[in-house]
Amino acid sequence: MAKPIKVVAKTFKVIEILHQGKAISLKDLAEQAMLPKPTAFRILDTLIGLGYAEHDGETQQFRLGSKFLTFIRSSTAGADVIALAKPYMEKLSETYRETINLARLTGNQIIYVSILESDQPFRISDNIGDRAAAHSTAIGKAIAAFLPEPMLKEVLATTSYTPYTRRTIVDEESLRHHLVQVRQQGYAIDDEEGHDGVLCIGAPIFNKDHVAFAALSISMPKVRAKKKVLEDITKELPRVTIQLSLALGVTDIRKCFSSVHT
Repeated sequence: MAKPIKVVAKTFKVIEILHQGKAISLKDLAEQAMLPKPTAFRILDTLIGLGYAEHDGETQQFRLGSKFLTFIRSSTAGADVIALAKPYMEKLSETYRETINLARLTGNQIIYVSILESDQPFRISDNIGDRAAAHSTAIGKAIAAFLPEPMLKEVLATTSYTPYTRRTIVDEESLRHHLVQVRQQGYAIDDEEGHDGVLCIGAPIFNKDHVAFAALSISMPKVRAKKKVLEDITKELPRVTIQLSLALGVTDIRKCFSSVHT
């Protein structure tokens, strides 16, 4: 193998650290990458300029930029789930006329990779590439509930449990208890936990290894979340995500629900 180009090796080391999903300070990143702070900063500054990293001016921390969705979309699993989910999302959108979201777990956060906005004037919608906390979203909880224990432990250990509203789950013990209910139901509900006045229902999508890695959710203003609508969605959405999982290579859907942590 040819001798590696030092600046490329350093850049990818920075990317690997950012890819862990948790925002990080320049000092901590430089230490983990074993780089001088000026070198780490120049790499980060270049990545920010290209759209591959983001800087939070308030916290002075760095994270991967939404442009990395290009790689998520071009990866086999990413491209498959986006393409395969499209007709199901369109059908759900036609049926319920609410915003339909597809997101994947990255680190301790979820990232939206496909969205169909509601056609109603008063609607709830994020943007493709937006990130959100796993502990306060239906999509995040739907995925986390079906992770093997080692993966779940890592996600929960790095979660900050930010209280976005008065209803947000703010500690690991409460979240674990809640995830037991999600596993029993087969779907998760975010009832004004991420945003006041917003309700979402999410259900997990499994890969060929029977591990949850993505989820679909339906978001709506809570004023439209009538009992009959919620009953219909909580029955239909898990059926749709099971169909998607089978299309992605799951051979025995029972393994998806029996191989998780206890």
